[in-house]
Amino acid sequence: MLVGVDVRPRTDEDLAGCVLALGAVHMADDYPTWWPVDPAGWLSPSGCTAAWVAHDDVTGSILGHVCVVRGVDDPVVALLAGVSTDRLASVSRLFVSPVARGRGLGLGTSLLAAVSSWTSAHDYRLMLDVVDVGTPAIKLYERLGWRLVDRRQADWVTRQGERLPVRIYLAPEGE
Repeated sequence: MLVGVDVRPRTDEDLAGCVLALGAVHMADDYPTWWPVDPAGWLSPSGCTAAWVAHDDVTGSILGHVCVVRGVDDPVVALLAGVSTDRLASVSRLFVSPVARGRGLGLGTSLLAAVSSWTSAHDYRLMLDVVDVGTPAIKLYERLGWRLVDRRQADWVTRQGERLPVRIYLAPEGE
């Protein structure tokens, strides 16, 4: 366990802190690209089955967030993963607050481990997508053994009207 930080299932009481952390991430990294009208609702996209937070036990603040979305309709990735689309799940809404980065806490790793543990226990194959310019995130996924399986244009547009290139990764086998 991380000293002073608890990675645990998200509760309704965590949502206000998640929105604050998301606001800091948006300001620092432009993620999400479009600030949602309902940021608390955005944290639970359609198909969201479970979510976790990294909670600072000392300050009570939320330092990170992730959720898992089931039933991902991506036949290409399902085929590459060797599962049907109803057994494919995706990492979603993963972020770590800028104040928690570079402190050696390993929050991104811990949040991904929570999702991986859940999907493994429920017999899902886990995938994620990341903007191709997301260098720190890409380095994390590759260091953890995630396998690049596809590259494509995003299905959303930036404020400038661009569809950015994204990378599609599968979790390491057994996760």
